[in-house]
Amino acid sequence: MMILLLDAVGRGAKGPAQPRFVHVINQAWLGRSRVDEQRPSGRAFGISKQEVWQAYLKVRANKGAPGADGCSIEVFEKDLKNNLYKIWNRMSSGSYFPPAVLAVEIPKPHGGGTRILGVPTVADRIAQTVVAVRWRRR
Repeated sequence: MMILLLDAVGRGAKGPAQPRFVHVINQAWLGRSRVDEQRPSGRAFGISKQEVWQAYLKVRANKGAPGADGCSIEVFEKDLKNNLYKIWNRMSSGSYFPPAVLAVEIPKPHGGGTRILGVPTVADRIAQTVVAVRWRRR
């Protein structure tokens, strides 16, 4: 079975909006399958909760300033279990999207102005650490 997704085109000079076909989706990808078909199982990426925990311990040891969301490590730890679960769930399913980075101007070591330093959020530092550790193991 196929599903057609429609998108309404804006009103023209000749009358009301006319629908147009945007996407055709096979319903098997929407979670429905036949008995004789195999469905993809598991997560898109094999990231374990242990990897996220180890990354959190590294980030906590490095300390660091809060990012654009204003969440420090201490605030992150108040709901640690839920926050780490969110990171793991999004990374392992492939839906993780990094948040904005806080831009901080710091002076150059030998004078001559400033440079911009990007400070990621605590959650993003944990996600980056998971990826970095996995990359080094390759």
